[in-house]
Amino acid sequence: MAVETWGDDGVLGMSEGAVGQTEDAGVRTPGLPRATRVVLDNGLVVVVTPQPHLSLASLVLFVRVGSRYEDPADNGLSHLLEHVLFRGCARYPDTHSLNVAIESVGTALDAATGPDFTTFEAVCLPERLEAMMGIVGAMMASPTFAGVEVEQRIIAEELQDEIDARGRDIDPDNLSKMKLFPGSSMGLKVGGTLAGVKRFKESDCRRWHERHYGARNMVLSIAGPVVAERVVAAARAAFGELAPGEATMPQPAKVREDLPAFEHTRHSGPQVDLQLSWVLPAEADPDWPALLLAQRLLDDGTCARLRHRVVDQLGLAYHAGADLEVYAGHSVFTVATQTRPAQAVQVLDAICEVLDELVREPAAEAELARMRGRIELEAASLADSTGQAAYWHGLAELLPQGSGGIAGRWRRTLAVTPEALMHAVRAHLDRKKAQLTVVGDLEPVWRAALRHRLRRGGA
Repeated sequence: MAVETWGDDGVLGMSEGAVGQTEDAGVRTPGLPRATRVVLDNGLVVVVTPQPHLSLASLVLFVRVGSRYEDPADNGLSHLLEHVLFRGCARYPDTHSLNVAIESVGTALDAATGPDFTTFEAVCLPERLEAMMGIVGAMMASPTFAGVEVEQRIIAEELQDEIDARGRDIDPDNLSKMKLFPGSSMGLKVGGTLAGVKRFKESDCRRWHERHYGARNMVLSIAGPVVAERVVAAARAAFGELAPGEATMPQPAKVREDLPAFEHTRHSGPQVDLQLSWVLPAEADPDWPALLLAQRLLDDGTCARLRHRVVDQLGLAYHAGADLEVYAGHSVFTVATQTRPAQAVQVLDAICEVLDELVREPAAEAELARMRGRIELEAASLADSTGQAAYWHGLAELLPQGSGGIAGRWRRTLAVTPEALMHAVRAHLDRKKAQLTVVGDLEPVWRAALRHRLRRGGA
């Protein structure tokens, strides 16, 4: 059994339970609580983050399974299995008895499936943590695989939000990924398709569980007023019977080559969705911290650049935002908004003007200082949250990005110079490297104008 401890600076061997402070780029950031990493005999990685100043304990179980592990024939199976695990297990043979057990010791167990991983999360009093771990361990080790047909019907209802009356996908994020990553698992919908999900049988769920729900494919992260040795002992009792299995990694993403690209899906309604997307390097890339800073300058608070220009100055939309999604092997930078069809071209012009400004003029020191202050607030909120501490320490173990975890990400971002920011935006956020996805009712002349804006390049 290997045991390691680390803190907010990524240095092994620090004492448990300490909470420090670091001085980075002239800003005070509360250090993260020290974490202990233990590998059980079956390969399960357990990460424990003692936070003695808090009152609740949080559990996050990460499983390396999601749509990026699927091919078209299995698309949606990861999400379906996540649902089916709540239908019961050997110890709690049906949905009701399982939920009663969970909610007798803590909150409801929340689960979510994404492209790169699936999570199961719960909060409880520290004295009930051992019981919660036992329930989750029983779910993972011995599911009954009952109720597949019921969960298929539930998921069919869940998928209704993404399709129109004819069954066509109208979710801009789904459509963007499908076109941006053609022929690769990154372009598959997390929930799958209605027709595909209906084809799965109990045997498919058993097959997927055997392949992906082994101990070596999981990370259990615990945070709160806990003692690491006791948590590890409880984890061994709760999860020690899990089969080791084999660790897996998501399939590589294949990016479309004919950029810039304009994708339009006609859908009647008073507004259109616009999503401008770029595929960027992984977090370990030297330019990545500057791109994260660019995202924060565009969309971090009500006075950020996109909202200020598109919403507050021009009144073209209710909201305009930017996101930098991190995946294994790459990132996706997205700028998105909604507006009336007749304003779509004007909105794209405004977005492009904001991006161009990031290249033309160095960011002002006052704006950078505000970002540093918001990072300081973010660091403080994480130190005060068992759920966030468990999530980020567990995720850093599951899919290491080469950045030293969330604290390393902050430090790298704080160290970005205005010149490095301008270089990264110029190199990676050129409109000639982007895909514009629009869902709504656009006249031909507006579609032509949007295509022209992309070809013109900039930023």
